[in-house]
Amino acid sequence: MTSLELAALGFLVISTLAYVISAVLFRIGLGRLHDPSGADTPFVSVVIAARNEESYIGACLDSLARQTYPQDRYEVLVVDDDSDDRTSEVAASYSVATVVRPDPQFNDHAAKKRPMATGISRARGELILTTDADCTVPETWIEEVTRCFLPEIDVVIGFSQIRQPRSPGSVWDRLQALDFLALLTAAAGATGLGSALAATGQNFAFRKSLFRRVGGYEEVKHRPSGDDVLLLQLFKRRAGARVGFCRSPGGFATTWRTEAIAGYLRQRRRWASNATAQLRLNPLFFSYIVTVFTTNALIPVALCLGPPLFLAGLVAGTVKLLVDALVLSAGAHIFGRRDLLRLFPMWTLLQPVYIVLVGLTGSLFGFTWKNRRHSHRPSSTDLNHATV
Repeated sequence: MTSLELAALGFLVISTLAYVISAVLFRIGLGRLHDPSGADTPFVSVVIAARNEESYIGACLDSLARQTYPQDRYEVLVVDDDSDDRTSEVAASYSVATVVRPDPQFNDHAAKKRPMATGISRARGELILTTDADCTVPETWIEEVTRCFLPEIDVVIGFSQIRQPRSPGSVWDRLQALDFLALLTAAAGATGLGSALAATGQNFAFRKSLFRRVGGYEEVKHRPSGDDVLLLQLFKRRAGARVGFCRSPGGFATTWRTEAIAGYLRQRRRWASNATAQLRLNPLFFSYIVTVFTTNALIPVALCLGPPLFLAGLVAGTVKLLVDALVLSAGAHIFGRRDLLRLFPMWTLLQPVYIVLVGLTGSLFGFTWKNRRHSHRPSSTDLNHATV
């Protein structure tokens, strides 16, 4: 073997081993999730940022109006993010909702952080629950998520799914749902290990006092993405927050929006744009991101080359498939989405392609989201840390 082939083989072995260890740890963490046990009814503020959501916001507010939580113990704040459709008008027709406009004091906050910061600043509740305008929640959502706030818990990550089991949808819709299940399963497993890595704003909750303690979004306000996952890292790094995960079906959220292929890639590029920030906020998470990217990139490359790299790629691909199946099947069982597992073979084949594609483009280039163009400009803080 040439020195280049030896180096490629070494990288493949190391990345695959790290991938396997991460997957096994996630599986262990899933087994440590437990049901909530709190019983208090603190005043809760539900904050929703909405931009051009007239097709979805009604169903979202319908679900929030039917909560089993005492109606005098929660409020719903819809922050209309400069919509040019009937979002504000539809939201205002619901008595459960208070519609507000972004506060000018947050004009230096990028994208969704501007309306979210506005809503949180106006919130009267000590507990902040967030969901998206294209989501619906079960009637027990506030009750179940709130029960997770034990005295030692300051942040609660909730499960979210794309559509519900047996709801109509194309194969592409179900592939998106399976991929999202994989992401949330990993997030749940990491939280179960006591090392929360990721969250989704579709189902996220935290104490308002904690948000104030870390300075809100100030440290990451310039970034067009990460109102959830970057905020989670700030909570952990700056305040040592303890994080719980709500695994109760009564606390799940469902998004009814699916993306066409181009929109899906833009969405994942937006998420991938946070990689440089993770290097600063959570090096462990950044290492995991690099591991996933490297493993998915090297296996197809090795399979395209002659022996022994082809054999190594075949072994690595088989091992990766097995550990992915181990973790995903556990997540599908816990979260009631075993209906998606039939698409696992197709997802396995497509995953390396889109991970490499969005990983590179999301880290190097900008993206368009909600009809707004966002350029990729790492902050001076990110760059300074990366060069230390």
